Amino acid sequence: MDAIKNDIRLLLMTQRGERLFQPFLGMDIRRFLFEQITDNTAIEIENDIVDTIETWLPFVQLQNIEVDLNDQNKNQIKINITFNIQNAPTELQSVGVVLE
Repeated sequence: MDAIKNDIRLLLMTQRGERLFQPFLGMDIRRFLFEQITDNTAIEIENDIVDTIETWLPFVQLQNIEVDLNDQNKNQIKINITFNIQNAPTELQSVGVVLE
């Protein structure tokens, strides 16, 4: 389970195009750090997370995604993901990521 949590963190932190032979791996989540923060921004981040995890980690079933756009620190996004895996549907896990 720790390896899956680490995979999710790395997937969110990897900039799309960063990996040489896998240019579509990762997300463009850092582009949101310097945009206007709105409710639509949070929804767009959530949608990107769902699409990325469904593509690269299809065995992970997302249960909840919380995107906290910090009002005091405009250049920080906190993401908390609650998930389970297909082999253990009753075992919920959580992983958090802070982007600055």
